[in-house]
Amino acid sequence: MPIPKFSSIPHSFHAELKKRISDYFENVGKSTTGNTSLFVKAIILMSAFTLVYIHLVFFTPAALWAILECVLLGGIVSAIGFNVMHDGAHGSFSNNKWVNYMAAFSLNILGGNSFMWNVKHNVIHHAYTNVDGVDDDIDIQPWMRMSGTQKKIQDA
Repeated sequence: MPIPKFSSIPHSFHAELKKRISDYFENVGKSTTGNTSLFVKAIILMSAFTLVYIHLVFFTPAALWAILECVLLGGIVSAIGFNVMHDGAHGSFSNNKWVNYMAAFSLNILGGNSFMWNVKHNVIHHAYTNVDGVDDDIDIQPWMRMSGTQKKIQDA
């Protein structure tokens, strides 16, 4: 499939959307970056991750308790990804570039790679959002069909 090309129109949907978002934040008096509550949430999440991980690894809880802690740890990792890493990688966690870098780097601490995420998400996904064959964020079959151009999976 050839990579789609987008025309550059002076008054595009993207430019209008950015203008409206900027106007919204200006009108309601909110910052486009994180505030104290976001930083507190990040500290709570990172502390919870550390405590649960240490308990699982060094204190070897009983099997049922360990399973519950593993489920909790998975939820905490997801929350860090959505609330800390994602905002940092988009440059919206803080006004400071190095704080955003550290927030994005939390993915590396959790075992991922923030450079690869940046390429897949910020470069590919945001340039070709929901374009089948290019945006692999929508390639989640057989669980979901995210585009009309994706093949339907027939019932067995």
